Amino acid sequence: MNHKTAEKPRSHGWMRALLVALLAVLVVGVGTVLVPRDAGKPQAVPFSDTARAEALSASETLLGSALLLEGTTPGGATAGETSAGNDVADTVMLLTSQAEALLPPSSSSTSSAPSTASPSPASKQDRPTTRATLVSSLSSSAFRRLADAANADGGLARLLAAVGTSQLLESSRLATAWGLPVPETTVVTTTAPTAPTSCPALPGASATASPPDSTRADLAGALAAVVSSEQEAIYAYQVALTKLDTKESATAATWLDRHQELLRGAEAQGRLHCIATPPREAGYRLPDSFAAKPGAALGSMEASSLTAYADLVALSEGQTRQWAINGLVDAAKRSQAWGTPVGPFPGLLIDKASLPSLASPTRSP
Repeated sequence: MNHKTAEKPRSHGWMRALLVALLAVLVVGVGTVLVPRDAGKPQAVPFSDTARAEALSASETLLGSALLLEGTTPGGATAGETSAGNDVADTVMLLTSQAEALLPPSSSSTSSAPSTASPSPASKQDRPTTRATLVSSLSSSAFRRLADAANADGGLARLLAAVGTSQLLESSRLATAWGLPVPETTVVTTTAPTAPTSCPALPGASATASPPDSTRADLAGALAAVVSSEQEAIYAYQVALTKLDTKESATAATWLDRHQELLRGAEAQGRLHCIATPPREAGYRLPDSFAAKPGAALGSMEASSLTAYADLVALSEGQTRQWAINGLVDAAKRSQAWGTPVGPFPGLLIDKASLPSLASPTRSP
């Protein structure tokens, strides 16, 4: 009797162990479906989201600084300076538009922006409140935005490149207006691309084929638009050399060389990607204002080329995108030098009325 009663618990224990093992197998199998393997690890934030958030934060901080400087006397606490309000008012408008454009798509008009609200004493100490520090901060932000544009997703890359370009020009404008050293405005230089050893037959290579379509929203169309823009610029500068005064003519000659270099670069980018580019044309129709005001006409032409470069930023990557970013900055600088402002978004058509609103900023008394 004792032997039999000892065997029963042992068999029951064996069955329980088997059931536990089967249940463990079942749980493991179902768990792979119902429970993510890395459920406990935070998901990596996409680079573009981080770049947008950082650009928004920087623009809001710069806006808060500009508002503080606009509302102060003697340039924000530096003795001997006159009020900066008149010069920095345009900066406030520019940074407001950029911050609004950088708000995430889900943002509403009720979004709060800490740096645009009435600053606390602590935040005042953290922000640049002198002319020199505002100029420096604008320049630093500009280069960061341009660097991030090289790696962000297409649409955001175009926005970041435009914002960075505008902030870079704004830092130079304020420095010049205030008699301060002008910050460095040269972005990363790029070398000529190495074309592949062979390419498939290129569309447009024969005399009977249709020329590349510069209106297509792809890399081929964007490159074609840049090539056409540079061809027209070269012709316009060649004509302008005979109509400008001595000083402006010297500037135009330098920039004519630059446009010829840019055209060779754009054609090299086409070879790199095995993309046919538009053939060079003998001449172009210039605007009626060209004869009377060639400098202003050149400025308008430079400004019109910004769209082509901005599109190429969005539709390219790697070395080609960096080349396009450089071209965007260069064209914007030339446009501004001829007296044609490029606004807060060089190369982009953004309706300010369609942007979400920041919290209403409060200017310092």
